[in-house]
Amino acid sequence: MIPIQTTVYMARSHIFHPDFPFAPRKAPIFYGWIILGASTLGVASSIPGQTVGVGPFKEPLQMALGLTSMHMSVAYLIGTTGGGLLLPKIGGIFDRFGARPMGFYSQIAFALALFFMAGCDHIYHYLHPEGTPWPWLAFALVSLGFFLIRFIGQGVVTLTARALIGKWFNVYRGMASAIGGSFTAIFFGSAPAILYGLKELAGWRGAWVVCGLFMLVVMSLLSWLLFRDNPEECGLVMDGKAPPPEPAGKTDPELTVHREFTAEEAIRTYPFWVFTAAFCLNGIYATAFNFHASDIARENSMTEGAFFGLFPYMMMINIPIGFLIGWLTSKVRLRYCLAIMAASMGISAAGITALASFPGKAAFVIGGGIAWGCFGTLMSVMYPRFFGRRHLGKISGWSMLALVLASAVAPLLYSLSLEFTGKYAPASWGVVAAAVVIFIASFRADNPQRKLAKEETL
Repeated sequence: MIPIQTTVYMARSHIFHPDFPFAPRKAPIFYGWIILGASTLGVASSIPGQTVGVGPFKEPLQMALGLTSMHMSVAYLIGTTGGGLLLPKIGGIFDRFGARPMGFYSQIAFALALFFMAGCDHIYHYLHPEGTPWPWLAFALVSLGFFLIRFIGQGVVTLTARALIGKWFNVYRGMASAIGGSFTAIFFGSAPAILYGLKELAGWRGAWVVCGLFMLVVMSLLSWLLFRDNPEECGLVMDGKAPPPEPAGKTDPELTVHREFTAEEAIRTYPFWVFTAAFCLNGIYATAFNFHASDIARENSMTEGAFFGLFPYMMMINIPIGFLIGWLTSKVRLRYCLAIMAASMGISAAGITALASFPGKAAFVIGGGIAWGCFGTLMSVMYPRFFGRRHLGKISGWSMLALVLASAVAPLLYSLSLEFTGKYAPASWGVVAAAVVIFIASFRADNPQRKLAKEETL
């Protein structure tokens, strides 16, 4: 295993020193398990910047600013794309300075972004108090707001928290990702109902303010207190103990890093793009049906409440599948897990076109539960296993760029489907077709470390 370089610190007495205010190596359990909990909370805290967190606020914000659904979709595209383009640079900063300062400062910035969204319409009326409406000004403000919460929340906060698991675990990386993913699924599955209730209780502005205060007071301090960049800087090793020496030629090529890929090298490989394409398609599909939930429910003769009522059933499948995939990642090649994810995504997307029927509901729930049970685990496991940890931030930054851009275009693609066909179903069938292509492509998306292992034996 190639040793990873430690993170740069401005001074050894700095407040971000790994042994301040306590030394992780003195924890009563392997500190990686504490990192797992902190990472899971970090990913969950990104919910107000994810589509599932934006969806409940879309219509009241749209009405407050006097915009149309198409305006909101385009603003979402502009804001999310702008944020996504910055993520590779952010990944490089993460590699240099580490997860702890990134987590702390990104949570503070996220809070400020949520405060901006809460006051978006007030800012509009302050800048244009009366007279003929200026939709261009309202559009510019909401585009800026989407840029801030998507770039910081979905982008920086998620990248920082998710990359931690890849740095602290190797053999147990799949299981750790499954455990974290299970709790993340609970948080995300519960988010629409919780945010809707908070919106009813405090109003849509108040709900965003409450979320912002939570990031500012709770999550920023937890990130500073618990995040550590990697086990080596804390005097520890991955998984809590060094692996036992294996006979020459008997090391597992799936779990051994023979070479640390740079970001530029990683993005030139076939498996990077096949896996990333699958993650992006998942982002397109999930973003679209969360963003247009009300309209999709009406298209299928359902109420919004009945549609969101399917999510807990999906979560009941998501959690055990997450553990199964986590176990499988240490037993089989990841390309087979990717094939399962792609097939399940296609089944779910086909089901959402026929939610009025029981088979449609079953396909949507079962396919979605399996696909999202695979998603979090594979995204945490694949990049460090295939390309190493040294440049994980920048590699993840390129992956998050693709994912954010995909989620940015998703609402517009579905809006265009509605505009030209009168239905969202054609866009969902496009997801099915893309899932079939990825399913076929996945069988050649092998770990590049395997090829390097063969070269070493020659």
